[in-house]
Formats: sequence, C-alpha cells, structure tokens
Amino acid sequence: MASVVDVWRAIDPEATLVSGAPAALGQPVRGIMRTRVAPPHLPPPMDGGLLVADSDLLRPLDVLLSALRQAELRPVAVLLAGAGPSGVEGADEPVPILASRAPVGRLADAAAGYVAAEGEWLERLAHDLRLACAEATLAEPEVATPAGLVAGRLRRGVAISVGGELQALHARPSGRALAARFAAVHARLLSGGQRHAGGRSSRDGLWLLERGIRPGASAWIFDDTPLAAVDEVAADALAVTLRALLRRPPGPPTARREDPAPPRADPGQPAAALPYAETLLAVARHNGRVAPAARDLGVHRNTVLYRLRQASAATGLDPRRADDALRILGRTED
Repeated sequence: MASVVDVWRAIDPEATLVSGAPAALGQPVRGIMRTRVAPPHLPPPMDGGLLVADSDLLRPLDVLLSALRQAELRPVAVLLAGAGPSGVEGADEPVPILASRAPVGRLADAAAGYVAAEGEWLERLAHDLRLACAEATLAEPEVATPAGLVAGRLRRGVAISVGGELQALHARPSGRALAARFAAVHARLLSGGQRHAGGRSSRDGLWLLERGIRPGASAWIFDDTPLAAVDEVAADALAVTLRALLRRPPGPPTARREDPAPPRADPGQPAAALPYAETLLAVARHNGRVAPAARDLGVHRNTVLYRLRQASAATGLDPRRADDALRILGRTED
C-alpha cells in the first residue's frame, strides 16, 4: 500500500514538508480526500485518508488546522495545493503538511490515480527511466550522464562511486550542502570496511539508498527526507544502465602526441561538400535542436548525434553553436 511519502514523491517531488515529523510520512494512504469549493469545505472523515486542500479556501495555515480540529478530521497528511513553501508558515503539528504550488484539481487527480494503481504507475516509470538512461548514455557514455538525468527527474541527490572514488555527485536544487554531507558520509562508510550494497539506511541526518553495480561500484540516492517507492525504481533503472556502461570495453587508445592529426575538411567550403552535409543543414535549420532534425531526416536522434561528432571532428563545425549554424546556412547558396 502506498505511503504518504510515496504519493508525495510520485505526484509532486517539488512539494515541501512545512510541518510534521518526517517519520510520519511512512503512514499508509487508503484514499484521497479533497476540500469542497462551497461550505462546508472539509469532506467527511476517511480512515487513512490524505487530504488535498485548496489554500485559497483555508488560509493561513492556522485556519486550516483549526478547521481540521473542529471537524474532527484526522488525515494521515495534508497536501496544501496552490501554496509555495515561502507562502506557508510552519507549524508544530503531528500531521505532516506539504505545500505545493500545483493546483488542487491536478494534485487530487494525480494522488487518486497513484493510490489506485501504484504498481502500474511504477512499472511505467521504470520503463521510461530505463529508456531515458539508455538513450542519454548512448549520446554521452559517462557515468555522470544517467546519474544527472535521474537526479533531475527525482529532485534527489544522486552519486556514483567506483573503486572508492565518487565519479559523479549530483545535488538536488538547493541541496549542495547535502551533497557535501553525503561525500563525508560516503568516506566514512568506505573506511568502515566491507558491507553489503543494496538497501536503505540513514546516517548523519541523511536517508540513503544504495544499489550495487559491480564489486567496488555503487549508485546512491540521498536526501534529508525519507525515500519513496519511486526512488527504489529509479535506483534499479540507474543500476541497470551503469552495469551495461561499465561492462563496455575501453575505447581506442589516444593517439600519441607525435602522431599526425587526421586531415580536416575546410569549413569554408560549400555546405553541400561538408561531411554529413544534410545532417548539418537539418540541425542548423532547426536552431541546433537535434530531435526535430532527426524527424526530418528520418533517422534516430542518436544517429544525428553520431554524425555531428564525426562532422565536428572533420571540420570543427557544430550547428548547435549559433555562429557555426550561420556559417553552414550561409554556405547553402555557394
């Protein structure tokens, strides 16, 4: 059964906890309640219900709390819609209160959909993340690439550790201090000797989720709020991508300094004579955007990226740079 933190992180990871103990976020959610536009604004009580409240109807926060007490409504948590964190005063209440900028209707529908079909929702997320991580890694085969993608999607900190070194460390927005704290925790964990990589833990005020990639290599998700089901799914998808990436053989050795550089085409020649001329022109005409250029060419996005790398190595031109795009387009009349 979905917990409060599962619903929160799935439907609006940018929402902020403004009141209540983080430990209370693990309570199960049995249904979704929503405030009414016309009085009485509060719905009938529901055992284990999460209340999605419209901040325009019950503001400020003490008015909402007073109304809950008068109605003897005891939700497992309150998701206050249409109220950014800066516009909500904190309160020392046992019930977790989350502030979201999203509108009440969208939040209520999303929460109800997640609670009703959590398994299907997580399966779709897993598929989407695996595909996105694989595509990103094909374009940029570095461990930091899928780690950054997952960090942006989850709004969590993500780190990759290989051979005792942090190869990637992505902080969530406004979370750079947490990244520094994680780096210190990671060093202490390694100094503690061998351990099993693969579960949740907490250390120095951080919630940690680790997935082993191979001996001596792990992917981490970390934050100062409890982890959720979406984090488990994302960690698994990231680990799958990283295992495949780290199994790849190393690329060809770099040419020695005394080796002659490969011949380069003259970037001043007509566009039609440049390597991958059609691809360069398509990307330039789309203001450097790869996806629409790929659709026009009838090829995959990664094919366009490959051609751009080859053309850039031969000519020094990259149509994703404005100056180069103008030069390429200017050669079409030559």
